[in-house]
Amino acid sequence: MTSLEIHDSIAPLAAEWEELVARAGAGPFSRPGWFDAWWQAFGRGRLEIVALRRADGLAALLPLHVHRGVRSGLTNWHTPELEVPAVDPAARESLLRGVLARTHVPLSLGLLTAGRAEVDVLTAAARAAGMRVLVRGVERSPYVRLAGDWVAYERSLPRRRRSELRRRERRLRDRGEVRLEIADGGERLDDLLAEGFAVEGLGWKGDRGTAIASRPQTLAFYTAVARWAAASGSLRLAFMRLDERPIAFHLTIEEGGAAYLLKGGYDPELRELAPGMLLIRGMLEWAFARGLKTYEFLGVDEGFKLDWTAEVRQRLNAQAFPRSVAGTMAWAAFAYGRPLAKRAQDLARS
Repeated sequence: MTSLEIHDSIAPLAAEWEELVARAGAGPFSRPGWFDAWWQAFGRGRLEIVALRRADGLAALLPLHVHRGVRSGLTNWHTPELEVPAVDPAARESLLRGVLARTHVPLSLGLLTAGRAEVDVLTAAARAAGMRVLVRGVERSPYVRLAGDWVAYERSLPRRRRSELRRRERRLRDRGEVRLEIADGGERLDDLLAEGFAVEGLGWKGDRGTAIASRPQTLAFYTAVARWAAASGSLRLAFMRLDERPIAFHLTIEEGGAAYLLKGGYDPELRELAPGMLLIRGMLEWAFARGLKTYEFLGVDEGFKLDWTAEVRQRLNAQAFPRSVAGTMAWAAFAYGRPLAKRAQDLARS
């Protein structure tokens, strides 16, 4: 016996939600703490947490919100990936079919990972319901598969790059003591975040307004994420320090055999000595020593990430459009980018 529930807040479900994520073996970005931080910072419209319940407890769950005539997952460009935690494939399929059955507006799930079940299940269920479907690639996120040991991995990198990093490290050490510091936030969390966010905001990120501290919403979000991760034991605040001066910083979550690099930056005054690349090297060596399975760079496939790996995870946006006036107009706007359809859609939402 199964039932579909709709909840309008996270807290009452949090304990069961955590148990579901553990049973499903889902990642950290499926946990209630992550979505609570996201919703408090970025949430708009009406929150809908769709939960599939069986006699033995929650079996699948998907948090959504309805805003401007679209039902969407709780994702934006600060979201690494969206995963639907489910205890088995049947539960995931039942949940997504239930979501589609009750929606008369477009459904948009962003940053799903290609090769996982969500995209195929959603696509099949939407088409079976007579809906139009669009699936588009939006991001390629590099990752390192941590097979073997650090020495063998480092030797697999181009010799010229290895020698160049060693040369820059020697030059950096000529200026003072260089050390890698990794903190879990159990002590001095606010001080460490202030240090890290200051480093992350140096240079072009601060100039372009994309740094964590550039907007109140992003500052609130990453602060809340760090506090949640520290409380759960998964936070890793990594610093490359020159004497006591922080010259590079990573905000990382370690969970389930993976390290996830959420945000990072370095001091541009020392750009020629590559403190950011040296911190990446240090964190990869640390990840091998920890016995982790993958190091996830997250985000887009920038060149500095591809210096360390050729493997990527493709992120997809999947959209389902019901056979309604609103659904047809939205499908036309997304499929063809017609200005008239976009204007009509805006009028329909007003």
